[in-house]
Amino acid sequence: MKPDLDKGYIPFDWSMIENRDHWLEPCEESYYYAQKWRREGRRSVLDLGCGLGRHAVLFAKCGFKVTATDISKDALDFLKKYRRKQGVDIACRLADMEALPFADDAFDAIFAMHSAGHADTEGMKKVMSEIHRVLKPDGVVFMTLCSKETWTYAESGLPKVDDNTVLKTDGPEQGVPHFFVDRDDITKLFGDFELVKVRHIDDCYDGDKWKNQKHYFIEAVVRKQAKIIDYSDIYGKHVDCKIDRPLGTAHPRHAELVYPVNYGYVPGIIAGDGAEQDVYILGVNEALKEFSGTVIAVYHRFNDNEDKWIVAPDGMDLTREEILSKIDFQERFFDGELYLK
Repeated sequence: MKPDLDKGYIPFDWSMIENRDHWLEPCEESYYYAQKWRREGRRSVLDLGCGLGRHAVLFAKCGFKVTATDISKDALDFLKKYRRKQGVDIACRLADMEALPFADDAFDAIFAMHSAGHADTEGMKKVMSEIHRVLKPDGVVFMTLCSKETWTYAESGLPKVDDNTVLKTDGPEQGVPHFFVDRDDITKLFGDFELVKVRHIDDCYDGDKWKNQKHYFIEAVVRKQAKIIDYSDIYGKHVDCKIDRPLGTAHPRHAELVYPVNYGYVPGIIAGDGAEQDVYILGVNEALKEFSGTVIAVYHRFNDNEDKWIVAPDGMDLTREEILSKIDFQERFFDGELYLK
């Protein structure tokens, strides 16, 4: 089996897990934060390192706009089926935590239970930088990190690649780095955050045996200025578009999704995802192959790394409500905001 995103190892080999019931049961903390974040008025949650999706499903059932990301394609394939069985909408993205495919200031909250610490020291700095980037100002993160007091770090004799990182040598996490911390490490790691609560938890007994397995449970808030979004150089731009999904055709991967408008791209203009810029063509009620018109608005996706341009015939204006109603068939699966001139 090859690594999913060229990490050099399998992040978690789910093929070795026969009974997955345990991995579908949400942890205690997820129930607490679902209620707390709802009281605080938070709306969007990123389940970072979601695994099979136990927490993503819980947050979705609690009314949050949920994005779930993992480096394991097997895990995400399972979640895509599981979310349908559970009757919830969850945006699933294959991604490396060190380079998240999301816009700046994208999420109100991030939940990372026993997942964010699968990196060495340099990788962990990148993970924290990405968490800081994609959280909105005053956004919150809950995450767990392994304690240096635990047996695996202090006594196991497993190979260490740096002062904080141990490599597992067998089991479903063979070759996967695990990052361990003490209080000083947490203070440094969260230097750009405001620590709210830190607990040192010892899972000392599990079922039939005593053990030494300690983690830090960390809640922190981002204090930063919001990024200024400016599309003044795009509004009013005249563009020539190619239509690859004409009005009345089905989505290439989701046959149940039929396009009520023409959807295409602007050749030669590269968007944030590395592909050519996508466009919705509004104000035309027939299937098209090509179209020339004016950009009248931009839909900015938070839980993605690309924007969608709204193009209409020259001289035509549409209201915010009109635009949102016409693109809702697809954008309801994402979290975003419409920007007009």
